[in-house]
Amino acid sequence: MKFKLSNFCIILSLFLISAKNVESEINSKIIATVDNQIITSYELKNKIRTNIILNNDEMSQENINKLKSVSLKNLINFRLKKKELIKANLFNNEINTDEFISRISKNYSDNFEDFKKIFELNNLSYDLYKEEIKIELAWQQLILSLYGNKVKIDENEVDKELKTIIDTQKNFIEYKLSELEIQITKSKEIDQTVNEIQNLIEKDGFENTAIKYSISLTAMDGGNLGWVNANSLSDKILNIVNKLKIGDVSEPIFQSETILFIKLNEKKKLDKNEINIVETKNRIINQKQNEVLNLFSSSHLSKIRNSASIELK
Repeated sequence: MKFKLSNFCIILSLFLISAKNVESEINSKIIATVDNQIITSYELKNKIRTNIILNNDEMSQENINKLKSVSLKNLINFRLKKKELIKANLFNNEINTDEFISRISKNYSDNFEDFKKIFELNNLSYDLYKEEIKIELAWQQLILSLYGNKVKIDENEVDKELKTIIDTQKNFIEYKLSELEIQITKSKEIDQTVNEIQNLIEKDGFENTAIKYSISLTAMDGGNLGWVNANSLSDKILNIVNKLKIGDVSEPIFQSETILFIKLNEKKKLDKNEINIVETKNRIINQKQNEVLNLFSSSHLSKIRNSASIELK
């Protein structure tokens, strides 16, 4: 049997790919441990390079340095979430990550396959990227399963609130908002974290930064909260949103364990005769439910972080 040159080329290619993978493993070192899970320098490098390339930024040392701290925190959060998901038997559940990635891939390429090629052409791990998406989607399921029945919104109170608004106000104001929430780990790192996130928002856009770094349950949708009635917002948030112009992002809003950024996407004023009462009521209920679930999500992540053994090498 003749040995074709094409066969030799295939074998050589496979050998080179294998050798390259071995070299990557050899050059990779452990940079952090989260309980019994490790984070390697290869994963950190891959995450930083993925963010830079997907955002079409320059692969400069300055950009790499800006992403190091927030990327490592993100990887630690993924390890914490993954361990909790495995414990709850949710990590191996059927989760349609491809459908979700296909939707967000339109921000980066013409189609899903072209998006995947970006990883291949730049020697990036698509599998690591996909696993992060899977973890985030599964985490949403976990929070809903743990706390969904604890989110009780009194519809009668909402009806009374809505009636008062209709009786006393001539106009309704609604805001189309996005949110980005970051966990506070150490008080001495707050200023650094705020600066990093603000730089990323300015460079990569609010939605992209939310997808990659927000711990909110809306993260996978770019932080999108949709249309929110002004009266469903807390006084603190409403005062901040009222001062924003369309497209503006708020200054950091410090909460007990997190830092919140709000973006104002659109604003509209409606005469009360134009209001769809059922739709408005549902929006108010959804907003209140999301706020409570986000609090549970943040609190749950903080709880498992406090009980975890996290060591930076």
